[in-house]
Amino acid sequence: MTSVGPTPIPLSKEIEGAIIETALSLEDPRTRQTFLERTFQDDAQGLNRVKGLVQAAREASTFFLEARDRRTAMANDLLKEFDFDEIEPEAPLPQEGVGTRIDRYRLIQRIGEGGCGVVYEAEQEEPFRRRVALKVIRLGMDTEGVIARFGVERQALALMSHPNIARVLDAGSTSTGRPYFVMELVAGERITTYSDLKKLDTRERLLLFLQVCHAIQHAHQKGIIHRDIKPSNILVTIHDNQAVPKVIDFGIAKARGGRLTGQTMYTVADQLLGTPAYMSPEQVDMGGLDVDTRSDVYSLGVLLYEILTGRTPFDSDELAKASISEMRKTLLEREPLLPSQQLKAIAGQELTEVANRRRAEAPRLVSQLRGDLDWIVMKAMEKDRNRRYQTVNSLAMDVKRYLANEPVSARRPSRLYLMRKFARRNRVACASAAAVALSLIIGLGTSTRLYLRERKAVEEKVRLAGETESARAQEARLRRQAQARANVSRVAVLLSEGRTEDADALLHENPLESIEPSREAADVFRSLGDWNAICGRWPQAVECFTLLNQANLLDDPNRILEGSDLIASAPAFLENGSLPAFHDFRAAALQRYLPVQSALQAEHLLKAGLLAPADENTVNALRDTAQLCEDAFLGAAGKSSFPAWEAFSVTLFRYRDGDLKGTIEWANKCIGHKSVRPGCAACALAIQAMALYQSGDTEAAGKKLEESRALILRAEQSPSDPKLNVRVFWYDWATARVLLREAEAVMR
Repeated sequence: MTSVGPTPIPLSKEIEGAIIETALSLEDPRTRQTFLERTFQDDAQGLNRVKGLVQAAREASTFFLEARDRRTAMANDLLKEFDFDEIEPEAPLPQEGVGTRIDRYRLIQRIGEGGCGVVYEAEQEEPFRRRVALKVIRLGMDTEGVIARFGVERQALALMSHPNIARVLDAGSTSTGRPYFVMELVAGERITTYSDLKKLDTRERLLLFLQVCHAIQHAHQKGIIHRDIKPSNILVTIHDNQAVPKVIDFGIAKARGGRLTGQTMYTVADQLLGTPAYMSPEQVDMGGLDVDTRSDVYSLGVLLYEILTGRTPFDSDELAKASISEMRKTLLEREPLLPSQQLKAIAGQELTEVANRRRAEAPRLVSQLRGDLDWIVMKAMEKDRNRRYQTVNSLAMDVKRYLANEPVSARRPSRLYLMRKFARRNRVACASAAAVALSLIIGLGTSTRLYLRERKAVEEKVRLAGETESARAQEARLRRQAQARANVSRVAVLLSEGRTEDADALLHENPLESIEPSREAADVFRSLGDWNAICGRWPQAVECFTLLNQANLLDDPNRILEGSDLIASAPAFLENGSLPAFHDFRAAALQRYLPVQSALQAEHLLKAGLLAPADENTVNALRDTAQLCEDAFLGAAGKSSFPAWEAFSVTLFRYRDGDLKGTIEWANKCIGHKSVRPGCAACALAIQAMALYQSGDTEAAGKKLEESRALILRAEQSPSDPKLNVRVFWYDWATARVLLREAEAVMR
């Protein structure tokens, strides 16, 4: 008679969770395998299921598990009852180590490891010797999902070519079939550690951060989202005595609009990829919202927060220890302190140390962060991604505006926005209060309507009909406005992603003219205008700047005049060949902004108004403006903000006024000033060439024209050169090109 084994008893979720935690605590794979086989010796189905869950947990780069006290106690009891002495040791699996070789690479030392891969410093032996970094899948982790993620990182790095991103040099497979790839060896410190060791001040830290922004923007242009931006993935190395940050570890990168490899990657439900302190709200929300490039903008905001204050917005240790629900609630609902408030909350001695590492006194450091830097960081970290910077480039441009003492686009949130945030955090209480208020309003309205109906039934009916029709029209108009604004914001995102055809199609569905002028609309037009101008799409840029100037009519004239809108609009009209439109723009600007109040306003109005030849009335209208600019440069009156540009503005006025000698003298003052930028010098040289030619000195005029042309050619050939600032101050170079064409026509 054949004996039948006992039927396996289904395990509760608590016991099964305790077994999983016990298995995860065992580092040796053979010990873990034996433990699971003996625990499920009569339940093959349960064994396979739990083995799959354990394997999935070990594959993830970051695994969050809501641990419960009962499971922990059960795990300890299981470990006490299990006799590990009965496990017979088996021969270790062959694996790579220091001194061994993978193809033509000799492994020197292990320099890092992640959830599925190990990174070695290695020496390439042929065809030439050099030190490299070699990343290979960890032994025993070569599952389909891990290999797919490994392939994504390798392909992501291979697609990119940027001085601030570690380059892929080679790839292959080990003798056991595990894939590896070889990349540039980055010997350096974390960006936060380097900044503290070198005691970089706030400006130097921002310049270092800008290089990181350029690298991430490059990745986005290649269709890659990093999704794990943090200090340990940004190492600073030294090249030619210059600090160069390098972005590494694209292990959980995501492709936009297509696959990076031929394999499909699946993410287990409720599994979070990334580092909690740096993850965007949409990464932890898991509400079906796709993660796009704005998730990296959020992480860059957290990185900038830490670079400036030495702390993350939310404590990293607390987030790591918290359960998934607690962590999500923190990232989705809690508002972080402003960077300046974070510094003020630090204890006295610690704050002094933080300030010393930034070569500043504590009160001055807090003052530096208060205002523009606070709002730049908080705009990048907006929980609503539609309110963040829509591209990394927009964030970088605002940082550059801050460094250049120009107005930034980030602003303090409005009271209405803060009230909406409060309502979302207290939905139950607000809904109850709204219901009570609505009931009172309805009751009062009903009684009033019944009373009035007895007196004037006909008049009331006509009035209600008119109000209903007006309300419907207003509602329809607001819906069209909201849809148009949403589509324009989407257009800006599509342009930043390089999807030009999709952006054009969406733009034609809802023309820009359908948006009513407002400050919010001005921000959209400004971003679109800058982007189109940088890309050389002048018709689209002119359309955006025309609408921007209309929206600016609702804003403070002094604030607009001190910004870059006028000096960006003028060259855009002329680059597009829209001379009549430029004349209309100039007439409107003179009518609204004269007289000016400061040297900065005078400089901007002269550069915009006299970029093209002007009649005598226009020149005379700007004579006092030019005198204010001249006095500021000479120190006679006003405050000199940008001396070289002030000298250029006077040069331009003297030339339009027919004073050739004065033009040559002021051009020399501009070109010889220590603060002159290459774009400013190119503009002054072009005007000086025209003045010299008309004075009869054709030889000197030709030399000045060639110097101006050489500077402009250099800018066109090296648009990424940080010394030229071609993309940030594109309007300076556009102004130079307009003046160069005028000089060539005069001297032809």
